[in-house]
Amino acid sequence: MELRTIADSDDLVRQCYAYYSDLRQEMDQWLKQSVRLDPPGPNQGGEDEANYALAWFEHYLVTGSADVLDHFHTLRLALSSWVRRECFHGYEPVAEAHHGPEPFLLFLPRYIGVVPDDQEAVSLLLDAAEHIGNWVDSVPDWYDYNRDVFYSFFIGTREVRRDEKNSYELAEHFRFIHLALASYKILADQRYLDWSMRYGRKRAERILSCPEIPLLWDLGGNALSSTQVDQLGLHSLANSHHHRSGNRLGGIENLLASGAVYVFGDLYRLSGDPIFKQAARRIVEPLIPTLTDPYNDPGAAVISYYRTTFQDSSFDSSIEVQIEKFPDSAPGQLALVFPERRQIRGFGVGKRADMAMWGEWLGDGSVNPIREPSTMTLSLAYELTDNPVYAMRAFKSAVTRLSIARRVLRGGREHADMGGAVCSVAAGHGRNWGTGAVTGCYGKLLLGVYLDQGQLNSVIEIRQSIGKEFIPPQLLSLVQLKFQQKYRILFYNGGNTELNFAWRLVNSSSSWEEVDLSVGESLIRSNQ
Repeated sequence: MELRTIADSDDLVRQCYAYYSDLRQEMDQWLKQSVRLDPPGPNQGGEDEANYALAWFEHYLVTGSADVLDHFHTLRLALSSWVRRECFHGYEPVAEAHHGPEPFLLFLPRYIGVVPDDQEAVSLLLDAAEHIGNWVDSVPDWYDYNRDVFYSFFIGTREVRRDEKNSYELAEHFRFIHLALASYKILADQRYLDWSMRYGRKRAERILSCPEIPLLWDLGGNALSSTQVDQLGLHSLANSHHHRSGNRLGGIENLLASGAVYVFGDLYRLSGDPIFKQAARRIVEPLIPTLTDPYNDPGAAVISYYRTTFQDSSFDSSIEVQIEKFPDSAPGQLALVFPERRQIRGFGVGKRADMAMWGEWLGDGSVNPIREPSTMTLSLAYELTDNPVYAMRAFKSAVTRLSIARRVLRGGREHADMGGAVCSVAAGHGRNWGTGAVTGCYGKLLLGVYLDQGQLNSVIEIRQSIGKEFIPPQLLSLVQLKFQQKYRILFYNGGNTELNFAWRLVNSSSSWEEVDLSVGESLIRSNQ
């Protein structure tokens, strides 16, 4: 343990605290603004509406804000009302595999994680998930156990469209594994785990059998080439509108947009089967060169997740090569840009035609394309290097972008997947699986937040008194999760008075450790 005062020449941690503190306040202000200005959208609580609130889950873990819980409850009530109005037996009568599972993904498992006693929320999830493995007699079969595929892209509780044009296996079908694993975490019903393992292994095998990850497969497990997609007119199923022509990462982008790497991580933690690590590695490796892409948020997220979940540091030297290419400093002044024409700009991952673009504002009124890495990439750089400059730049980028977005954009509750809303900036658009400027650094850096079967867990927890498990406003904590259960945590008192708090590792036998920090003091806690 090391206790020291931050020297005047060592200003990075102090700056990091200042930007984090501003971000914390911006998140509070955005919540108040949204409650006033963002009414229910056209789906009146359904589809992806509640997913616009994803960034506030990390804010709740950091602050313990009762206002956040109140808003979550409002969104859950709206979702319940939509299910009663629009669904049959807990799921839409028929829906494509992209939007059909969305009301029960991302928001709902996270909500249950922080409000586990809300039985109505639990019922919403379980009533949707019980159809995945053909477990309800009164509902058409969704899953073909002979071929280990879903019968169609269009699936529902009244209809499964088995016509030729919809009979393909897509990345979106991973969303049903998310539902099953989230249900298993809550209910511990073995059928959800057994089915997830079965289908997950098949998907892993199909990924590993392909020289290049395809845009989609047929129901025989055969990968379709781009030429076949063109010939068969499958561009909509292949999500071609989200890829620039010639993007060799198109198949990987589809998998990231449905959280495939997180599925493989969950299955690996539950089984230890190396095939899930191999499949995840196959997805992640081609993403390393994208770390210099300012819009690679979901790519950087799965690289970071892969390292710690699978305990694999073999990419670290390649990641460090990319870190060396970063600009020496953050942009002087950011500018938010929306080009007149909506189109995919650039290759790689994390792109939408309608997404917010960023640049560096110049004194003559012109804007240079941004080169600053995404906040998730900067968080990954801090994870590898221990250099607080990357944490500082991540918090600075997050608070600046959120502040600008909050001034000029609508909240996004009406369509959380869109690319040009406040929620799109904070937690990413519909291709980012919940990773944006705020979620790329906020909970990850402060608490070591990570995804586990749809819920958010943290590496550490902090309290000032019993029953108040949140980070005091004057405290900065920077968490680095290393390998073999090693960690390094920096605590810094950025306030004007002496600070007393306690901390401990989550999900371990560690006990609470009391800490006293004078103004400007920091403590580094490590078991390396």
